[in-house]
Amino acid sequence: MMRSLERHAVILGLLRQQEHVTIEAMAAACDASLQTIRRDLNQLSEDGRVVRYHGGARLADLARTATYEVRSASHVREKVAAGQLLARLIPDGASLFLAGGSTLALAAQELRACERLTVVTNNLHAAVTLYDKTGFDVCVLGGTMRPASGSMIGEDAVRMIERYSLDYAVIGTCGISADGALLEYDQGLVPPILAMIANARQTVLVADGSKFGTKGIVRAANLEAVDHFVTDRAPEGAAAELLARHGVEVHPAGLPSADRTLDGRERPQDYRNEENNRAHIDKNFQ
Repeated sequence: MMRSLERHAVILGLLRQQEHVTIEAMAAACDASLQTIRRDLNQLSEDGRVVRYHGGARLADLARTATYEVRSASHVREKVAAGQLLARLIPDGASLFLAGGSTLALAAQELRACERLTVVTNNLHAAVTLYDKTGFDVCVLGGTMRPASGSMIGEDAVRMIERYSLDYAVIGTCGISADGALLEYDQGLVPPILAMIANARQTVLVADGSKFGTKGIVRAANLEAVDHFVTDRAPEGAAAELLARHGVEVHPAGLPSADRTLDGRERPQDYRNEENNRAHIDKNFQ
């Protein structure tokens, strides 16, 4: 069953494929009731992202150019699967940087299942999700807000990152090239990513399988800097060879490796408090 943030991403994706979409079509795509979709559309309308009409909706003018929304609407189930796995792998009590992007914004919802995390992030969507989790210490980096990515960037953000020395840098990417480069579309995102990598003991790349072979315009880092790759499915062929060549440990969703955290500790099978976790998500996103 999709949560509201996931349904919103699917709805916005449909509206970018077709100028007008009926409520029935949205409900079928989200496997949700018509009443649920109407509530979602009310929220999206209040946020200025869609315009409602009888029986359906269309994108608001501002939403047509919202690059972040375009990305967040793609491969939602795959991103959620990778985020759920990340939450199983991060040890309780760990400290981590959490970079920008839609994948890590969704992953932040799953990280609420962890305990006693210290999170330093430039991802405003993730910060909103995590800020009230009991036992978490969340620091939001300063700088210049980039609406297209929902991230804080600039020299102020980098200087703040350099004050820390954390366990993990959790990063995403727009694409992975054949030579192992991690690509972005926005060059302003690169300095914070590099600073996070430089000030963490290990780097964790979270990305769904569609990222291989996709194109960005700016090289952010290289797979040589990555220790762990958390993804929705096991890479095959050239992608698997590329990761092996760079010495990256691969963690695909659904395999037994998720029963242990990245530091080797066993993760209790019942550690996820789904009811409490879902209650927060419903409160903030419905």
